[in-house]
Formats: sequence, structure tokens, C-alpha cells
Amino acid sequence: MDSAALPENLSVLRYLADAASSAEPRSIYRAIGMEPIINCRGTFTIIGGSVERPEVLAAYRAASREFVQYDELAEAVGRRLAAVTGAEWGLVSDGCAAGLKHVTAACVTGGNPEKLIRIPDLTGMEKTQVIVPSYSRNPYDHAVRNIGVELVTVETAEEFARALCAKTAMVYVNSGPGSASGEPLSLEAIVAMAKPAGVPVLVDVAAENLTIPCMHLERGADVVVYSGGKAMCGPQGAGLVLGNKRILTAAWQASSPHHGPNRDNKIGREEI
Repeated sequence: MDSAALPENLSVLRYLADAASSAEPRSIYRAIGMEPIINCRGTFTIIGGSVERPEVLAAYRAASREFVQYDELAEAVGRRLAAVTGAEWGLVSDGCAAGLKHVTAACVTGGNPEKLIRIPDLTGMEKTQVIVPSYSRNPYDHAVRNIGVELVTVETAEEFARALCAKTAMVYVNSGPGSASGEPLSLEAIVAMAKPAGVPVLVDVAAENLTIPCMHLERGADVVVYSGGKAMCGPQGAGLVLGNKRILTAAWQASSPHHGPNRDNKIGREEI
């Protein structure tokens, strides 16, 4: 069919038809009446994150051609990510914020389906608090609060030690200057207090590039969460979660396609 014969409301199809027969690259965004921008800021979500690598696009297309059972896929991918990164286990989430939600829910419930479907009502549950050093309070901690937990903000190591209790589900740390080695509430200092109490430490490293082995896991964190569509140039709608297998297995139970607090954070087999 001649692309000129396509009606105006199918302008994207006209773009695809013309692009297939043209040697010159064309903008799919102009085909719907908007102008693309020049990115001079970095990997910010509001302007598209990053540009996916050709290998990512090829894998995406290959994954879209077949059906899989998602629990089996999560097991296989967890094993593969462990082998590639050196972490104990891996999980792909629907973005970094979704990964924060999954891990928080896992630490609160242990992956118990009956508890998961009750979130954000934590009435009667034992683990209902998350400790956060003040330097880690940021708009993104809303993902943690989504689970219904109480955030306990601490300023000093003394306050941190007093805050640790039977209700503590985990510690949330946003990677940055405050968590650097040598600081009063560095990641190492937090781990030294949390580990003896059996409290896991989650580090949000959304915009960072992945090091192998992961330097934050090497410093003692139990779980780290990355954005897949920033420094790693993967799908913008994906996140990478690495660390403790027990926690990540429970986090998968808390995520789509399972019912519970994160059913709305659906991740496709293509992103995984």
C-alpha cells in the first residue's frame, strides 16, 4: 500500500513505511507532531535516560519472539546475572524505583504471599520500620514508603544504634558523599552496626555504572539497585537488582506477575 494513502491518524505507520524505503534516518517523534531534543544534561528519565546499545535492541527483539514461564525465567536470569556480575543473585525490575519497592516488601514480609497482599496495611507484622541516614532522604524514598513502612531518620551513629530494634526491616542508603568511606555514617559504618542485628542494608545506586565485582556489595551491602536505562544503556523501563539470594527471591515474589503490592510494576520478558 502506498504510504501516501494512509489516513492522518495512522501517521506512525506512514513513518514506518517511508523509513523502511529510505536511506536517510527519520524521526518517529516528528511523525506524531513533536520535536526531539538534543540531550545536554545526562541520563535523566524526563529526557529519555540513555540510548540503548545495539546488543540490547537485538536481545529485546529475540526475546519478543517466544513465550516463557516467568518464574522459570526469573530463576534462569538470576543465575545468569550472578555468573556475570559476581553477585550471589540477580533480579530485573521495572526500573530502579520498582526494585526499591520489591526489596522493601521482601524485607518486611520475607516473601510470604499472605502478608504481601495485605501491604500497605502492616498491622500485626513484626518488621515495619526502615532506618534511613538523613543524607539519604530524597524524593525517591517514596518507593520505600509505598510499602507502608515507617522511615526512621538518623543523623549520627549513636542515633542509628538506638534506632535498631526488632521492628527494623532494613536500612535504606542512597549512594553519595554521605555514604563514602570514612564518613560518620559511611556504608561500612552502617553495615558494621546492622549486620550483627541481622538487618539487611539496601543501597540505591540508580545512576551509577555497574562495577564487577559490585563495589557496594564488596563494601558490605546486602542488595544494590541500579537503573537499567541510565549508565548501563539498557531498557529505560528496567532496573537491575543484585545481592542476597534469599532477599531477591522474596523480592521476585513481591513483584509482577505475582499478586501483591507491586503487581502494577510489570516487567516484560523483553526487558528481563
